[in-house]
Parts: sequence; C-alpha cells; structure tokens
Amino acid sequence: MRGLETILVAYSEIALKSRPVRITLERRLAAQIRNMLTRKGHARVEVKRRFGRLYVEGITASEAKPLASVFGVANVMPSMRTKPDLQSVLGLTVEIATERIGEGQSFAIRPKVVGQHPYSSRDLAVEAGSAVLGALSGNGVHVDLSEPDVTLHIEVRDRDAFVYTEVLKGFGGLPYGSQGRLISLFSGGIDSPVAAWLMMKRGAEVLPLFMDQRPWVGESYIERAELACRTIAEYVPEAGFGLHTAPMGEVMSRIMEASEPKLRCVLCKRSMYRIATSFAEEQEALGIVTGESLGQVASQTLDNLFVLDSATSIPVLRPNIGLDKVEIEDIARRVGTYAVTAHRVEGCTVVPDMVTTKARIDQVRELEEELDLVDLCSDAVRGITFKDIDLEN
Repeated sequence: MRGLETILVAYSEIALKSRPVRITLERRLAAQIRNMLTRKGHARVEVKRRFGRLYVEGITASEAKPLASVFGVANVMPSMRTKPDLQSVLGLTVEIATERIGEGQSFAIRPKVVGQHPYSSRDLAVEAGSAVLGALSGNGVHVDLSEPDVTLHIEVRDRDAFVYTEVLKGFGGLPYGSQGRLISLFSGGIDSPVAAWLMMKRGAEVLPLFMDQRPWVGESYIERAELACRTIAEYVPEAGFGLHTAPMGEVMSRIMEASEPKLRCVLCKRSMYRIATSFAEEQEALGIVTGESLGQVASQTLDNLFVLDSATSIPVLRPNIGLDKVEIEDIARRVGTYAVTAHRVEGCTVVPDMVTTKARIDQVRELEEELDLVDLCSDAVRGITFKDIDLEN
C-alpha cells in the first residue's frame, strides 16, 4: 500500500544544544518553516517536531525546495511514510525502487533505525536489498555501494518509517533572529549582501541600512541596493523585512571640503559607522555588520579598520574579513545576489585619486570636528526612512 507523503527536515547544529535551548530553537525553526510555506501560498501545512527531525505535511515533494533556504535546515528529504513493521517498510521500499531504478541501473540501501525495533540497521539493509533485487532481478538491476545510480534511504523512527531517494542540501546555521539583532551597512555591492547573509545564517536578525549619498552617486546605485535587499529578503521567514535608508548627501558634501582629500573615504566610512551606531541604539541592535575584507581596497587596511572602529561604541562584525574577492563572489553566486550586485553602477564621485592606507586617528578626529560631521550624522539618523520589501510584487 502506498505510503503518506512527508517531508523530512534535518538540522545539525541545533541537535548539539542543551535540551532547553534545543527545544526553543526547534520551535522557532518549525514556526519559520510554516511562515515560509505560508508565504509561498501553502495555507494548510503541519510541522511536527521529533528528536533530530521535523515532519512537514501538506506539501508535495515538488514543493519542498524552498525549505532548503530556511536557516537552520541542514537537509530536506521528500519521503513516503509508512508503518515501522518490517513488511510495511520492505513493501514501500520495493514500490519506490520500482519507480526510481531504471533498467540496468545500480542501487544502494542506506538504512537508519532509531529507537527500539525488532531489527537493526544492518538487518534492514540486508532485507531491503534482497527484496529490491528479487523484485527487479529481470531488469539487470544490481547493487553498488560506492557509486550507485539510485540511493534508497530508509529511516525508521519510533512509530514511523520513511523511504526517500532525494536529499536537498540546506544552508544549515541557526534559525533567523535567534541570536539577536544587527545593523547591516548595506551598499548593494557584492560584499555587503554576502556579509549580511552570513550573519543571517548564523541566526542574527539583520536590518539593512543603506546610505543615500545623492547627489554624489547616481540613481542606478540606489536601484541596485534595493534589488540586492529584495534578493536576501527571500531568506527571511518573517514579514516586515525591508531597506532602511539614511540621507547622507549633506555629510558627503561636507567631506568634500576636507583639507586632506586622501582621508575622504575614511571620513565617509566613520560617518556611516556613527549613523549605524545611533540607529542600532534606537533599534536595540547589538552590533554592526559590514562587508569589509582585510586589504581588499585601500580603506580596508588594518590601520584604517582600527581608525574606523573607534567611531563606534558597539561591536563591528566582519564575516568577510578573511575572504578574498573570488571567495566572496562564490558565496554571492550561491546565495543568488551576484547577478544583481555585480552590475556596474554610477558609483561615488567623492572618492579621491589617492586614498590613504594609514590614517591617523588624531588627524581624522580633528577634521571631523572642523567639518562638524558628528552633528550632520545626527541629522542623518533623524531622517532615516524604511521601505518594506513586498515579495508578492
């Protein structure tokens, strides 16, 4: 008899937590899976928590792919469910094998028996392998444990058994928002969306903060940031995600008056840090995330990063710091942001011909005082606006 369709969801890191923490994270993950599926138009979905697995019912195997993008999910296995007695398991295994294994193809059985059952994983492998061979012996089907054409996974867990042949790889990590809130300095270039996504994967709620530097940047610079934000919004299982924008044109205009043009980029970035810090205090965020990579450009030398950090009183997290450009681009492609963020846009015209690689903190602070940048940054914070990302449009 045909089994019931169930999507098995496996997590990895969550299982290592203490029992109270694990239960909290499991509940959050289950809720976010429901939210993600509801957003995709699946209103009647049931998510059950079991040790080491979540059972998702109410969707088909072809509709299971979005689950792999929910942070905290390690693997998604569209499966058929049956009773755990050996005959039921073998019957379902043979039925699925008949559908999935073609003439002359090889197969392997990968069993996993959890809990108290009258047979072991080894017993199940032998019995299931024999049953499949017996049913398909006339088709040239054979066993290959190293590189099979089809792998039949069988999981027996307490009162249920599951058979599946497909494993969708998830991103892992921790459920979104379970580790606190961060402000992302979000430019819309290749680096900052990757940095934001990496912290989201680690369970942080991220509020993207874009610095609107017009008239010193073009309209395409703004459009790219909005598209990049929309792309990472696909990974957020909750409503209310969008792009916060701070008006920074006056700050940039004042920086253009600096007596040391080579310090413009450092003055600009410190102003961004200062704005992000005040915004973080308003939003009860615990840190700032940036896309900086050590030595990638002149403003990201260790000397300059030290000077930048002194502009804020909260932690600055740089998940890209040890990655080179190729590695960051590889993540961007995997995440889906590369196609948007790699486009050439009308970038910042404040950048001088020569940028200092060793800014001095005393000189920078003196210039900031002369230019009254601290007060201008405060004005920018008061002007921050929010644009909700509506994924339905």
